Amino acid sequence: MAKEYFSDLNYTLSNEDTRIEYDLLPNAVERVFSIAGSGARCLPLMAKNPKYLDVIDMSVSQLYLCELRLQAMKTLTYEEYLFFMGYRGALQAGSDKGDDREALYKKLTLSEDAKKYWNERVSGWKPRGFILLGRWESHFQKLGYLFREVLQCDFSKVFAAQSLEEQIELYEKHWPKIRWNSFIKVAASEYVFNKFLYKGHFSGKSEHRTEQRAPSQFIMEEFDRIFRTQLVRKNYFMQILFLGRIAYEEGLPLEAHFETVEAVKKSSTQVRYLHGNLLEELPKHAYDFISLSDTISYLSELDANQILQKLSPETRSQSQMVIRSFMRAPTAIDTKNWEPLSDRNLWAQSKDGTGVYQFHIFRKK
Repeated sequence: MAKEYFSDLNYTLSNEDTRIEYDLLPNAVERVFSIAGSGARCLPLMAKNPKYLDVIDMSVSQLYLCELRLQAMKTLTYEEYLFFMGYRGALQAGSDKGDDREALYKKLTLSEDAKKYWNERVSGWKPRGFILLGRWESHFQKLGYLFREVLQCDFSKVFAAQSLEEQIELYEKHWPKIRWNSFIKVAASEYVFNKFLYKGHFSGKSEHRTEQRAPSQFIMEEFDRIFRTQLVRKNYFMQILFLGRIAYEEGLPLEAHFETVEAVKKSSTQVRYLHGNLLEELPKHAYDFISLSDTISYLSELDANQILQKLSPETRSQSQMVIRSFMRAPTAIDTKNWEPLSDRNLWAQSKDGTGVYQFHIFRKK
């Protein structure tokens, strides 16, 4: 796998829609395996109360973020959690002079390594929280700034719509199509993705990708689909990209929903943080549910196609694996003893708020 790409704090929110895995995961299974990422996708799964949740990442920084996120969910009130993470800029009942994230941070019980990591970075997270600190989030905010300030694109009217019918009408009337399309051809080009966002490890390079459309064309078409099929004020990813922030709380991701936070507080799930390679850890236990994010895009073709066969032979019937892919999908997954859930793939793609992933969902026979 591409260790250079996964060696720093890449994600602090999530560029994946957690609702997919959450809806697929049954209640009270024995053991779940998930790529850590920022924690915003995997930790809400605790609301389904699996006995064990194993989260893995090749970046220890991402694991420290998962640990911080979980402890904040468990320790702080819902309102404090939203403020601490950066979803809100103040506490409603707080000081008129502003509120103190560092004071809330001191309430958390963290491992010594995680505490040292975040203590050394307090100047970075104290002013505005954590959710927009990652390289991905920073990149999307810069794109949004260019859209709004340089190209003078005003997206606010479209996001103000309160029905899909109204949104489509405003989208067709006010969307700056010529400026948007011209800019995205450059900003979402293979060169820009590979050099600035993926640091040389973009899986959608022409010699690797399985998606026929160029990245810019793919994004233009899929975003157009989203604006015509989903109310985007309910979509945090689109809000951050086009508005620069989550302006409408009905678009908060699942980890920031009151019901999710309260369920995680009550959950008895035991969490293990694994720093290493998923191919080495997957066979060690029989998992009932496996969420691999889009990491399969960074595996060799052989490892990607054999991913189901690398699981423990004790894996139980009805266990599920959820895989995302961006621009590069597995070409011939060995499905011996597994069944692909094609209807679930279509459902996930239509529900997904990012619009950029293909889904590959499998169930053990």
